[in-house]
Formats: sequence, C-alpha cells, structure tokens
Amino acid sequence: MSETSQKFKAAAEESARAVEQSSWATADNMREFSIKMINMAQANTEVIFEFARQLASAKAPSDFAEVWTSHVRKQLEMLRGQTQELTALGQKMAGESAEPIARNVKQAFDKAS
Repeated sequence: MSETSQKFKAAAEESARAVEQSSWATADNMREFSIKMINMAQANTEVIFEFARQLASAKAPSDFAEVWTSHVRKQLEMLRGQTQELTALGQKMAGESAEPIARNVKQAFDKAS
C-alpha cells in the first residue's frame, strides 16, 4: 500500500471515529433534552392545576383578578427560565456534537500544512 493510500486510510478512520464520537454526543444530549422537556411539561401542568384550584376557590371577582394576575406573572417567569435553559442546552448540544468533527478537520489541516 502506498504512503498516500495509507494517509487516506488513516484520515478516513479518524473521520469515522470523529463522526461516531459526534453521534454519541448527540444521542446523550438528545436524552438530556428529552428529560428536560418532560420535566418542563410536568412543571407547566402542575402550575395549570394549581391555577385551576385557586380559581375554583376564588369567592369574589377581585380574587379572580388576583389569581389571574399571579398566574400570568408565574407563567412568564417560568417561560423565561425555561427558554434560557433550552437555549443553553441547545448551545451545549451544538458545541459538543460538532467538536469531534471540528477537531478532526483541524488535525487534517494541521497535518496537510
């Protein structure tokens, strides 16, 4: 086998390992994302039931307004927090999934130069 063929074979093997590492990182991150989404859905459901419970207990129109206002405030805070969590997780996922391939490409360019 010529030296060039050996280099191509080694590069192909390294690329395959990088893709495999990227796939594992993606799978791990997707599991984490799924768990986070389930936890968020559960939290959102619990808040809705608490809201319904509070509305059912309200006795005066002012109670309804207070419960409604409080619920909207809680939901907005919860949404902001969940959005920040998902954004951070998305950035982490993108970085961890791309890192093995980016490292492999960098090593290939380093070897070529």
